[in-house]
Parts: sequence; structure tokens; C-alpha cells
Amino acid sequence: MAFVDEKLLARARDFILSSLRSGEGQDERPVVIVYHGDGDGCCAAYFLERYIGRPALLYWVATPDFNFAKAEDHISEQNPLLSIFLDMPIASRPQMIERLSSAGHVFIYDHHQPGMGDRCNSKDTVLYINPVIHQNGADFPAALFGWELLTEKAAFDKEVLFMGLFTETWLEQARLFKEFSSTRQDLLKEVAKRVHGSFLIRNMGTTHYALQFLAKARAGGSISVQQLETMREYRILEGIYDLIQNEKTWLMMGLKAEIRRLTNPTFILKKIESRMRLCGLIASELRWSYPDFVIAVWQKWEHRFFCELRRGRHCGINLAALIEGIKREVNLTTGGGHPAAAAFTAEGDDFFEALDRVRHQIMGP
Repeated sequence: MAFVDEKLLARARDFILSSLRSGEGQDERPVVIVYHGDGDGCCAAYFLERYIGRPALLYWVATPDFNFAKAEDHISEQNPLLSIFLDMPIASRPQMIERLSSAGHVFIYDHHQPGMGDRCNSKDTVLYINPVIHQNGADFPAALFGWELLTEKAAFDKEVLFMGLFTETWLEQARLFKEFSSTRQDLLKEVAKRVHGSFLIRNMGTTHYALQFLAKARAGGSISVQQLETMREYRILEGIYDLIQNEKTWLMMGLKAEIRRLTNPTFILKKIESRMRLCGLIASELRWSYPDFVIAVWQKWEHRFFCELRRGRHCGINLAALIEGIKREVNLTTGGGHPAAAAFTAEGDDFFEALDRVRHQIMGP
């Protein structure tokens, strides 16, 4: 079963390969892969590095708190032959694309709701693919794109795809894994949770624990319990995951007790306090308990305010469109996402004005 339009895949392959050919004799110029550090972004970065067939410099980011200016300076200093951006709304930064594409090539795959349309494909040195624009509103995860980009696939690659799609709640739409037993699927889901969780704690500028794990695990041909027990990279992911789970469990107990005291809620907006940026993880978990509502969880983290929104499976509100509308009215630092999951950040009074507008849009006057 194919998902991404073959013409889009062909354009991507031609662009990437021609970009690499243009650098023949310039071995000192690297390929830089910039990826969203969640499960989908990590798995997509794994596939893109597999596709280009050479080691890449990696740059990990955690949206919505992506420091675009810092990333732009860092990437430019590398003088990359090709910059690849995966699973982030980089198309909303035309000045960054212009700078990087003036000295090299830029490839972007994103599946967030676009805020600027198709303008960044106006240069020969830039290719921007977003199925929301280019394939009739399709919302294919970045890992699925990376998997379909590969022309040669191994059994381990399909396990990576499973993990990426699991973290995007996309397994039912894909229906690609009938050969995986329930026991195998349960193991891969547990591994996927740890790959995904690695981006929620950032104790250094850029971390690649999850990608280091995937690269090493590939040598074994297939993920096994015995393999996981002996891998230092996986033990690091386990430690991060356990820390997150303990903090999340404590916060969820308090939140659920508060929510039970609400009378006929139609919208749930809650604050958390944590040294980890867990508002998105908690909002994602709460939506399964409240399928008819929008869940918004916010927190202050590292001197900024963050709000993550999720909708329950029976709720039809387009959260990405809601945030795009608020961006036109309030000075947000960042904001965007998907119809079922979106986020924004802002400073001080702007953040609380945006929260009020979210509440007004969902609940009415």
C-alpha cells in the first residue's frame, strides 16, 4: 500500500540526489539533518540518513520552543551542501530558508498545517513538500514519508516505521503490520515510547540518544529483548522515560482529581508545574479519557509559557486553524500544528490573552 504520491517521492529523490551530485569534489561540505525530536521526527531522520547513504550532521529540536535564530547560525556555520528539515513548520521562516539556500540546497518535509502556502518552492535550490498542500490535505507523518522514500527496505526499517507511526497514533490508518505478532507489537510500542520520550528532557543543546540507539540496533537486524538489555543507548532512553513517567503519574493524579470536580465540562484547561516540559504529553494522555472535548494544558518552562492542545476522538474542532486565527490577533512566539494537536508559546500578557481567546473560541462568549 502506497501513501505519499509517487510524483512527490520522485521529486524528493531527484532533488536530494542531484544536490549530493552537485557537491562532488566538495567532501568537506556536510549534509545536515534537522529534525523534530519526537518519535516521528527521530524515525524520519533515521530514514533520511539511510537514504542519502552517508553520515550526516544531526541537529535535534523540540518544537514549539525551537530557537530558529540559534539553529540558523549553527547550520550556516557548517556550510552544508544540503540541509534537510523534517517534521517542523520551517516554511514559516523564509529568511532562514533564503540564507541556507543561497549557499547550498534545502529540502523540507512537513505535515503541519501550513501558514504560508507554497512560496518557498520558488528557488531551484529549495524543495518543500507538505502533503497538506501538495496531496489534497493528507497528513502523512514524516516517518511514513521517509519509509516510502527508501528504495531498498530491510526488516528493521519496518520496525522503525511501526514505532514512528505508533507515536503519531497512525497505526490504524496505515495497516501495514499484519505480520507482526501482538507480542512483537507490544515490544515495539514500549521501545517507541522511550524513543519518543527522549525529546522531553533537554539537558544540553542537542541530544541524539534515540537516533544513536536506532543506528546501533539496526546492526542486529531486529529488535529483541536480549539486545535491549545490553545496549547502553537504550538504557539511557530507559532512564529518561522512567523519570518522565514518575513525574507524569504524580501530575496526572492531581489533574484528574481536579477534573472530576468539574460540572459538565465542555473544555478542559489546566496548568501544570514541572521542571520538564510535559504539557504536551499530559494533554495527549488526557484526550483519551475525554473524547468529546478539547484539552489544553499549559506551563511555564525555562522563562517561557507553553500551551499544548489536543482534541478527543469525537471532537471536530480544527486546532491548527484555531491557533492560526489567534496568531493574527495576538503576538505569539510560535504556534501551529495539526487539526487534532496544536501548540503555541508566547511571552507574559500575550500568552494569557491567547489563552482567553482559545477559551472564547471553543466555549463561546
